[in-house]
Amino acid sequence: MNYPRNHRVLGTVIFLIPLMFAGFLVSGQVNAQQQEGDRFQFRAAVQAINLSVVVTDKKGRFIPDLEASDFIVLEDGTRQKVDFFTSEVTPVTLLVLLDASTSIRPSVDGIKEAASNFVSKLWDGDKAIIADFNERIRFSSHFSDDIDRLVSTIQSLYPSGWTALYDSILYSLEKVSEAEGRKALLVFTDGDDSRSVGQGSEATSKDAIEGAKFSEVSIYTVGFRGRRTAGSRGVNKGFLKKLSRETGGQAFFPKGIGDLNRSFNQIQKELHSQYRLAYIPSNLEQNGEWRTIQVRIKGRDDLVVRTRQGYYAFPEQPTM
Repeated sequence: MNYPRNHRVLGTVIFLIPLMFAGFLVSGQVNAQQQEGDRFQFRAAVQAINLSVVVTDKKGRFIPDLEASDFIVLEDGTRQKVDFFTSEVTPVTLLVLLDASTSIRPSVDGIKEAASNFVSKLWDGDKAIIADFNERIRFSSHFSDDIDRLVSTIQSLYPSGWTALYDSILYSLEKVSEAEGRKALLVFTDGDDSRSVGQGSEATSKDAIEGAKFSEVSIYTVGFRGRRTAGSRGVNKGFLKKLSRETGGQAFFPKGIGDLNRSFNQIQKELHSQYRLAYIPSNLEQNGEWRTIQVRIKGRDDLVVRTRQGYYAFPEQPTM
C-alpha cells in the first residue's frame, strides 16, 4: 500500500542535554565504554510538542476512527490546544536493538527467526536499522527498507561477551534521533546490565531513563530470559517497563519462542495503529523543568491511552 503524504510540525527551538558517560555516535562499531571527558548529547525540538498516541480498550484492542475533538491534552494539568492531528498511517523509522551477549546463545535461532519475521513485515515507507550489542554495540550501515539486507544482518548475529544494555540504549537513541518523522526503538534483551560485575555499561539505568525522556522516540522493550550466567540477575522487568512507559511504548515478557513471535507481531501492529498529535505549549517559559503530559479521550474513561509522559522545557541554545 502507499502511504499518504507525511505531515509533520516543525520545531525550531533546540536544546542540548549532556549526560556524562559517552561520546558522539557514528555509524559502524562503537565501544560502549566511557572515554574520560566525553559527553552524550541530545538535541530535540521543543517548540511543537509531538505525540504518538495509542488508544485501546481494556483488552488491548485498538480504537479506530477517533477525531481531533475526541482528544484532551493536558500539560501540567492545563488543557492545551491541539494544533495538528492525523489518524493516517505514516511511515516509521525503526532501530531494532538485539542483545548479543553469551546468555542468549541457546535461544539464538528462535530469536533470529522472530526478529527476521518482524522486519519482513515492515510497511511501505518504513525504514529500519539493526544493531546488536554485548559490551560493544554494532550497527548495520544505515536505515534501509531493503528487507533482504536487514534479514541478512539479523541472521549474522553471533552471541558472545557481557551486556552493556544502558550504554547501548543511549547510543541507539542518538542514532535513531537523527531520523526525520516518527521514530521508534525496539530493545530486545534477555537480562540486566553487567555493570554490577564491572563488565557492562558506564551509564546507569537512571541515565538510560533520562535519555529516553529527552528523546521523541517511542521505545518498545522485549525482555526474554535466556541462559543464566555468572553475574546475571535475569530480566530487569522494572527497568524495561519504566523505559517503555516514559515514552508511550510498551514492555513485553514472552515465556518462549512462540510468545516472542506474538510480542513482535503486537509491536508491529501497534506501530501502525497510532494517532499523531502536536501542540504549542501555552506555558512558553523555558526554565528546564519537567512538564507532565496527559492525554485523555473525552467521555471515555473506559479506554487506555498511552503516550510519552512529558518533556523538559529547556531554553533556546544555538546549534552546536
